[in-house]
Amino acid sequence: MTLIASLLFAIALIASVAVIVLTFSKAMPRIIEVIDMEFAPSVAIERRITFGEIRGRKPQPAAEVIAFPRKATMPADILLAA
Repeated sequence: MTLIASLLFAIALIASVAVIVLTFSKAMPRIIEVIDMEFAPSVAIERRITFGEIRGRKPQPAAEVIAFPRKATMPADILLAA
C-alpha cells in the first residue's frame, strides 16, 4: 500500500512539474516581449493589446452614447414626511 501511494505521489509531482514547464514555455515569447519593452531605451508610444492567440495593435473605438429620454415622475400615493 505504501508503494502504491508513493507511486501516485511521484506521478502527481511529475505531472505538476510538467504542467509548470509547459506553461512557462508557452508564455516565454510574451515574457521576453515585456522585458524588452521595460528595458528599451525609448518609451513605446503605441500600446499592444493581446487577446489569447490574436495579437496586434487595436485602435480605441469611439464610445457610443445612447440616451433614453424618460420623464421623471413620482407616484402620487407616496408622500414624504417632513
